[in-house]
Amino acid sequence: MSISRHIPVAAIFLGVLAAFSSLHATPIRFLAWDDAIAARKISFTDGKELAELSDLHPHKRSKTLNWTIGEVPPALIATDRTSADGKPVTAPIKLTPDLKSPLVLILPDPAHPSGLRCFLIDESTAGFGWGTLRFINATGKELLVRQDKEIKTLPETWKAVDINPGGAMRNIGIQMAARADLNAVLYSAVWEYEPDIRKLIIVVPGTDVQSGAVNLKIIPEDRRALAPATPATDVQAP
Repeated sequence: MSISRHIPVAAIFLGVLAAFSSLHATPIRFLAWDDAIAARKISFTDGKELAELSDLHPHKRSKTLNWTIGEVPPALIATDRTSADGKPVTAPIKLTPDLKSPLVLILPDPAHPSGLRCFLIDESTAGFGWGTLRFINATGKELLVRQDKEIKTLPETWKAVDINPGGAMRNIGIQMAARADLNAVLYSAVWEYEPDIRKLIIVVPGTDVQSGAVNLKIIPEDRRALAPATPATDVQAP
């Protein structure tokens, strides 16, 4: 009788422990804004472990690191810089509980001692599904994007806006214009749509200031070629 009473208690305890661990385990990836950021020496720390980000690229997400949320907020360490007192120069990563699969976009910030600033994007497939086009407007002006008959506003606040064309693989048209002048097309192209590929699209000012045309930084991800996550045990201690 005593054994039958203890088995469910142990099972419940293990279940709660597993749930608690899963809630506090976070996969995190990184994306460099440009080649200059990708060439810098940057590491990630959760306050206990240190992992060098050796695979930074402006058009490809880094490998996934699985880490456990602790008392110390995570941060980037600019290992190619030191402060006046010789301490490591860090840039905070301001994670919030709603971010289930954060992508850390590493931006240049000349005003910060590290020269870095982190912008977080939630890439959980629950919100950013396969086949989705996710736009982030970095031009500083409100834009409109059109795909087929669907038109969405891209605010100037870097808020992510998603379009999911749906359906089978095919060609789709993408056009952009400024809300202030709908007659001036700032971008127009035909893209290949694939349901297995989602795209992060960062809209940036073009080189022709007079025309106002925009350029796009497109970072695709194919679910058929996903790499396994790096376990926390593979993160090297300093």
